[in-house]
Amino acid sequence: MNPTEMNDIRLLAQFSQVLRSAIDASVDQVGIHRGQAMLLCQVAKQDGMTQSELADALSVQGATITNLLKRMEDGGLVVRRRDDEDNRLVRVYVTDEGRQREEAITQQFESLIQKMFAGMCDEDYAAFRRLIGQLMVNLEDNC
Repeated sequence: MNPTEMNDIRLLAQFSQVLRSAIDASVDQVGIHRGQAMLLCQVAKQDGMTQSELADALSVQGATITNLLKRMEDGGLVVRRRDDEDNRLVRVYVTDEGRQREEAITQQFESLIQKMFAGMCDEDYAAFRRLIGQLMVNLEDNC
């Protein structure tokens, strides 16, 4: 690996860590953990998803979703109910408390996005989104 490639790896790793810390700080202000925040936002976006659909949407293991949902259900943020037509399926729904928390998370994320992309023009922002998408496709195909 040449020095430029090593610097690229280091830069991406540093960016990932800084972004993760910024997300953690944002959701801490709402009193929730990062994984729960992402899950809550997904449920609020598409109420009634099954646990396996949520796992697929968030690219995590089913057991991870089960553990997160248990804690969130205990906290009154979501409820799980058997599907009326197929008793084998468990669907997840956001509660009123969960919806309020999700709105606060969304505000935190909007603020983070504005801060992160301050000073970038629309073309740079669009290029960033395209390039990150391509990097993800490349890694998913090769890992």
